[in-house]
Amino acid sequence: MMKIGIGLACAGAVAGALLGCGNGDMGTAGSGGAASSAASTGHGSTTAATSGTGGGGGGTAQTPPEGAAAVEAWLTKGDYKKWKCEAAVHAARSPSPHGFNRICSNDLISANATATGPWPKGAAAVKELYKTAADTTPVGYAVYLKTAADSGAGANWYWYERVPLDSMAPHDAKGVVADGPGSSGPAQNICVGCHAGAGMDAMHTPSPNGHDFVYTPVP
Repeated sequence: MMKIGIGLACAGAVAGALLGCGNGDMGTAGSGGAASSAASTGHGSTTAATSGTGGGGGGTAQTPPEGAAAVEAWLTKGDYKKWKCEAAVHAARSPSPHGFNRICSNDLISANATATGPWPKGAAAVKELYKTAADTTPVGYAVYLKTAADSGAGANWYWYERVPLDSMAPHDAKGVVADGPGSSGPAQNICVGCHAGAGMDAMHTPSPNGHDFVYTPVP
């Protein structure tokens, strides 16, 4: 049943409803990647997170902070661009509901990209979100950070996503879709609801070795 539910959540989002995932960009208006309503997929409320929740200091070169304001300041600094990043912006990979994006993995993911066990505590990724494949400036970001050795069914991951204000995705006044641990709210209903399927089967492993809530590890 869980397998079917997750498949519907991600596949339904690709079809054009209002659900987003922390593993990539929520569909932005005009990007062809809009997401599906939680009501239609059975993944809870579409109410967006309130930005500014949480708090994790300023982060480090390898570790994003927690909390919207801190994350945005850390993204502006640009340390993540020195991680292992995909060479080019690309369209969403099925079954992702997201539009054009580029993923960067920190050392704890990239150095373990061929491993099959759980990602270590501190594993993190940034997904730059774009309106088209030709764009060079992101219109939003998705950030996810493992906060404990055990993923805790997604609760021990921090999830953050910001989209443009004209996005069809549920978001607050600053464009924030999710900002917090995957134990409740949009971070759980939206991000964990989709990322729980990573590595579940061939359909849910669009990139080699996706697992433990990460669909695309960049080696």
